[in-house]
Amino acid sequence: MVKYSDYGFQGRAAIVTGGGTGMGEACAVELAKGGAKVALFGRRTAPVEKVCAECLKYTDGALALSVDVSDKAAVEDGVGKVLDTFGKVDILINNAGVESQLEMGEIPFVTKFEGMDPDEYLRFFKIHALGHYLMNLAVIPNMRKNHFGRIVNITSVTGVDGAYSSPAYTSSKAAANCQTKAFARKYGPDNIIVNALAPGMVNTPMKAPSPPEEFEMVAKATPLGRVAEPIDIARAALFFAQENLFITGQTVVIDGGGRM
Repeated sequence: MVKYSDYGFQGRAAIVTGGGTGMGEACAVELAKGGAKVALFGRRTAPVEKVCAECLKYTDGALALSVDVSDKAAVEDGVGKVLDTFGKVDILINNAGVESQLEMGEIPFVTKFEGMDPDEYLRFFKIHALGHYLMNLAVIPNMRKNHFGRIVNITSVTGVDGAYSSPAYTSSKAAANCQTKAFARKYGPDNIIVNALAPGMVNTPMKAPSPPEEFEMVAKATPLGRVAEPIDIARAALFFAQENLFITGQTVVIDGGGRM
């Protein structure tokens, strides 16, 4: 088991959005292994309850809540329940996201580039940008009160270089990267550290519909020779959630060197 004793998670309280599968699940379980109490937010109840049970193998505090991060009332209600249960929020990992998945026969930069319905376009911003914004605002008052906070925003390398099929997806991820800097600047004096992780392709359930050829192509183009696993992202997220850190407002690409 990886040891996180030097990261200062013992006794901390964390929220992980999109905590029912993939990167969110990995982040939550690793935080629990480090001794943190963990609240999992997800739109579907069953997945977060399953991960909650796994977290309880390592920590004495875990909570599963159905929360849509794009809904202000739902976010405030969910964070309120976490505060009632744990008394504080020290760590927030904004991981909830939606995919712009190409179907068989669809062509990158063609099929989903032109003519996207405005509601579909805005759906990406509601989760990736507004969702981060609402979650941040809901937890920051408690973080400011305690003069401690660590916020990690999971974005995407496509929000750095725009190399993806959907402008809605890439621009919403770019917005999340920029918003990271805004929050880092404003709340740094309160000892609230805010950073973003921009993964490349990750082998998560969300990517399950992708053909094997896509995984092979990405692996061949990556100096480290493989597609990332959720644990790769989780370990980086926990680095940025640690107690002793002098890094803020940064977006770190985690893609095995593929976009160097």
